[in-house]
Order: sequence, then structure tokens, then C-alpha cells
Amino acid sequence: MVRLAESCRAAIENQNGLGRPCVKIIGFSTGGVGHLGNTDRMVQAILDQSGYDSEFVKLTDLAFTGCKGCVDLCATPQVCLLDDEAGPYYQKMKDADAVVLGCAVYGGSVNAITLSFLERFYGYRHVDLAIKGKPFVLAVCGFRNIENAVEQVQNILKRQGINVLDLVQYLSSSPPCLFCGRHQECSIGGLYRMIGGKAHTLTVTPDMFHKWEDNFITVEAVEAASQKLKEHLGAVQVR
Repeated sequence: MVRLAESCRAAIENQNGLGRPCVKIIGFSTGGVGHLGNTDRMVQAILDQSGYDSEFVKLTDLAFTGCKGCVDLCATPQVCLLDDEAGPYYQKMKDADAVVLGCAVYGGSVNAITLSFLERFYGYRHVDLAIKGKPFVLAVCGFRNIENAVEQVQNILKRQGINVLDLVQYLSSSPPCLFCGRHQECSIGGLYRMIGGKAHTLTVTPDMFHKWEDNFITVEAVEAASQKLKEHLGAVQVR
């Protein structure tokens, strides 16, 4: 049985004689810095639609590193103890009832922020699997070619025995070149590879920045993932 978060254990919503223990979900996103991108908003939507108490963390805004190999420190508590801005969230994730993880894809791989964050999951893996069975929902977003990134993340989580309830994928078809501002002089970027020389005369307009909320397939996938999360946690509570 998934353990209820300590801060919520005693909280009961009691209407018409029906009570529900408070459940805590924590969501992480590695979307681009300085704005709420598709990855961020997908994670937030899944959290909001789950109907449970939740916390959203944008990892890109934190200063932290990957694993530094100090295995003697994390072996006994079975959680990463590195003292940086991501440090407290490894215990929070261990205590949470479920996790939503949003991964941005750069160049066919999940970005370095994602990999650094996941690398420190090693702290959970000593003698036994400290977060085995923990329900996760994944949201993976890139402008194209995200298949390898999806497999990459799934393999990392599989080694931890994590229960991936659902996976939401979104291809924006909006290359980073639209943001960088130098597409008209570039012949190596994603935009040039997509449309060739037309990139050199292209005027960037707001409608080129595609949003997952405008893609009905992704909207349905987000709703379905939220529902699976809600049903799973609801089933855990009544056991």
C-alpha cells in the first residue's frame, strides 16, 4: 500500500458522511527556463486534473548537479543527501503518494537537467528498491524525434521498480530556432532541416509556437493520464 504523506495523514474531507484521506502528488518539470513551456503546463494540468493535493517543481529553476558518487552517504537512508537546491525533493518524492515527471527533449535525448535529476535516484537503490511500486506519470515533450528519449527515461525508472501508470507525449513541431532569433542566417539548425532555404526569409509569428492545449489528441492523453492517476490513488485508499 502506498503510504500517505505525513502532512496529510489526519486530513479528512467529510461531506454527506463520505471522507477521503488527503493524498500528496509531487510534479517535476525540466522545461526551458524563463517561461512556462509545454512540458511545464502538461505537468501542471495532470496535477490539477487529478484532484489531489499537489506541488509543482520546475527543476530548471534550481541549482543542482548530478550524482557525485558519494554512495556511502545515501546507502543507509536510501535517499540522496547532496546539499543543493534539489536535495530536499528526493525525500519529498520518497514520501509522496505519486509523482508526475515532465521531461523536455533536446537533440533526441532528454535534457541534461532531467538526466542529472534521475541520476540521483541511485540513492533509492541500496539493498532493496526504496521507491519500488511508486506510481509515476510521464510527460515527454520535444519538437520531433522523442522516441529514444522516452525509452531512455523508461529504462532508468524500470531499474527502480517504479510503476509507470501512463505516458503522455507531445511533438510541438516548433524547433528552438524560432526562439533563438538567428534562423535567417543559419543553415544547420532544425528549422533549416525542416524547410530548407525558406528559413532564411521566414518571419516568426506567434502561431508558430504550438501549444499542447491546441492538440486534441494530447488534451485527451493528459485527461486520460490524470484519470488513471486519480483511479489508482483512489483504489489505494480503499484497500
